[in-house]
Amino acid sequence: MILHLMQKDVPPILDTTQAIALEKSSVESEMPVTTTAEPERITKVKKLNKAQVKTKKPKRGLASSVLHPRTTSMPPRGATPFSLLGYREPIKGGPNVYETTEIIPQHGSDEVDVHYQLRNDAILSSVASDAEDFTLIVVVTNDEKSWGLNRSAHDFFELLDTFTHPKEMTSVTLLTSSMSEFDKLQKLIQGRIQDYTQLSLLYRTDFSVSKVTRENRHDVSLQRVRRRMLTRYRNYALLTTLESWHQHVVWLDSDVIVVPPDLVSKMIEADRDILTPLCKICGKNNRVREYDLNAWAGSRTTPESSSDREDLFPGPLNVTHIRDFQNGADDFIPLDSVGGTMLYVRADVHRQGVLFPHHFVIGSEWTQEGYDGIETEGLCYSAHFLGYRCWGMPHEVIYHAPKDYQW
Repeated sequence: MILHLMQKDVPPILDTTQAIALEKSSVESEMPVTTTAEPERITKVKKLNKAQVKTKKPKRGLASSVLHPRTTSMPPRGATPFSLLGYREPIKGGPNVYETTEIIPQHGSDEVDVHYQLRNDAILSSVASDAEDFTLIVVVTNDEKSWGLNRSAHDFFELLDTFTHPKEMTSVTLLTSSMSEFDKLQKLIQGRIQDYTQLSLLYRTDFSVSKVTRENRHDVSLQRVRRRMLTRYRNYALLTTLESWHQHVVWLDSDVIVVPPDLVSKMIEADRDILTPLCKICGKNNRVREYDLNAWAGSRTTPESSSDREDLFPGPLNVTHIRDFQNGADDFIPLDSVGGTMLYVRADVHRQGVLFPHHFVIGSEWTQEGYDGIETEGLCYSAHFLGYRCWGMPHEVIYHAPKDYQW
C-alpha cells in the first residue's frame, strides 16, 4: 500500500531530451501572445504620454525677490574714505599704553564715524596668563545729557570706581553721538587708562532719528523707530570692541546712579547666561517704583489681525515682573524678556550670534514685520533657540537717575 502511494505521488522519470523539451514548452506557454504590430503601438503610447506630461507642466518665469521692493535704499557713503590715523601709537599715559584711531565714512553724509581706543598692554600681559574674568562694560549714550540730571561722565566713572570687580580685569566701551562730548570723553579716558585694560570711545550719528529726543523717547508712537535705532548702536558698539579675551559683557545705562559694589562680581559668579537686576527709580516725595519694565515673564497681547501690527504696542496679558519676586526666597527667577539698564551676558552667548534684534521678531514673516520682541525684549527669544536662558535677580536693586519731570 505504501509503495503504491509513493509511486502515485512521484512523477515518472524522464530522460534528458524529454526534460529539456518539457521545460521549453512550459516557458513558451507562459509568455503573452502578441502580434507583430504590438511593440510599435506600445512605443507610440509611451511617446504620447511623455508629450502629454510636458504640456501639463505650468510655465513659470524666474522668481522675483520678496524683500527688495520692501527694503529702504541706503544713501551712498560719504566722500571720506576709511583711514587708520594711528595704530597702536604710544601715548604719555604710561609705559605700554597705546592708542588707535580709525575714521569710517557714513552713509548719506560727509561726516565720519570715529573709533578711538586705548589699550594698556602692561596690565593685559601681566594678568593674561591666569585671567578668567575679563569683563567688557558697554555704555551707549547720545550726548552730555545722557548721564542724567546734573551728572557727567566723571560721575559715571566714579560709580565704576566703587565696583569690587578688579579694574585690571575690566574694559569699558563708550558710544556717543555728540562730537563735543566725544572730545570730553577722550580726555577723560586718557587719564583713566592706567587702571583699565582697554577703554574704547566711539562716535557715530548716522543711526539717529531726528524726531526722537530725550524728552519724548518713551512715547508709544516712537518706540519702533527709537528701539530700532538703539539696537543698531548697541550691536555696533559690541561688535566693534568685543575682544577674544573678554569672557563677560555688562550693559549699563549711562543714567544709572546706584549699583551695589559687588553686583558685577555676583553676576559673574552666578555662572548663568543672561542676568538682569531689579531697577528702580525715585520720584516725587521719595516714591519708589520699578523702572525697567522690559524685564518680564509670561505672555503679552497679540494683534487680532495682520493689519493691526503697525499700531499695536504690546501690553501685559499675563505678565510678572522682577518686583513681584522681591520678597520671595529665590535669588534668580526665569525671564522671557530683559531690559537694558543693567544687563549681564556671557560673552560667548553674544559671539554665537545672540544680539539685540533690530526688528520685531515675534510674529514676523517674509512680507511683514512682527509685533513684539525688539531690542532687549527679543534677546531671550533669540537665546533660547541655542539653549541659553535669561534670569532676573530680584534681591539685587539698582537705581536709575531721577527724571527732570515728577510723577
